[in-house]
Amino acid sequence: MDIELEKKLVGACGLYCRLCPEYEGFHMGFAESAERLLYLVTQMVQVDAWPWNINDPESNRKFFNYHEFIRGLQWLSSQKPSCKGCTFEVVPSASLLLPGQDPECKIKDCCFGKGFRFCYECPEFACSKLIKLREHYPYCLRNLSRINNIGIEKWLKEQQMKVRAGLTNRK
Repeated sequence: MDIELEKKLVGACGLYCRLCPEYEGFHMGFAESAERLLYLVTQMVQVDAWPWNINDPESNRKFFNYHEFIRGLQWLSSQKPSCKGCTFEVVPSASLLLPGQDPECKIKDCCFGKGFRFCYECPEFACSKLIKLREHYPYCLRNLSRINNIGIEKWLKEQQMKVRAGLTNRK
């Protein structure tokens, strides 16, 4: 484990990119699969290889509604991750790290702007921004407390065990 790289994957708020399905490409892979299927189905219809007339209401009732199916695939293919990371921009499909460019992360801006690396270093910890984040990521405050108690390197070793076990923040 490259500890310096791993440190860059921990947000000021205590979130760890490697435990995020977006970072690991789960959402990207799902969206790309839907996009490929949408393309193939569209091609089948264009060359008249679809097993029934897509404009025939009786066929659509008998099998499934083709037009609703296409709408569903279009929606799924649009669900690509929006995460830009915080200390580094994360490009999930390629697992690349680029300098952090998330202009909307108020937590990162606040923390780094005050000269801190992690929110727990701030005298205002846990501020309203973190409390709001906790609504979606209930473990962020627990992570920050643990990092504060045992240090980032030991905490990362604990997180790596979760990664090796195939866990994500969604499981």
